[in-house]
Amino acid sequence: MEVEVEAEIDRLPIDLLAHIFVMITSFTDLAQASIVCRKWKQGVQQSLARRESLSFASWKMDDDSAARLVRHAYSLKELDISRNRWGCQITDDGLYKISLAKCVSNLTSISLWGITGITDKGVVQLISRANSLQHLNVGGTFITDESLQAIADSCPLLKASALSLICRLYISIPE
Repeated sequence: MEVEVEAEIDRLPIDLLAHIFVMITSFTDLAQASIVCRKWKQGVQQSLARRESLSFASWKMDDDSAARLVRHAYSLKELDISRNRWGCQITDDGLYKISLAKCVSNLTSISLWGITGITDKGVVQLISRANSLQHLNVGGTFITDESLQAIADSCPLLKASALSLICRLYISIPE
């Protein structure tokens, strides 16, 4: 009779696996780890739930991938969706999906720097639900006065210095 020996890694509790997975910064590696087995998938999900900061600045992210990660990050406080050399592909649809995540009301910092695929529609949707926001970077975007009004209405904790990050703001002036 052959006795199957359990691997050492398989004896680790899920909490410890989650602690290990928190240290992995590559979303590709986390995705790979989550398909190893059910226990690792739970560990990856718990590691995402513990994260207070997510940055997609060095990743090519689409709407669904970004929203899925944010949705699992229950403790999230800082979200960086800035444009990067890989070309962030977040659109208004992605901002809408992200805005539905439970953590959005607890976000204190959001960077949308250089994302040219977003408009007032997506920014207003996200900002209207991010009422704990203290820092916001919307520089290099094509938002208008509609987004600026939503920022003023929805973000009472926003620090004045954060508004100085707006590089390109096109305000419509009636003729």
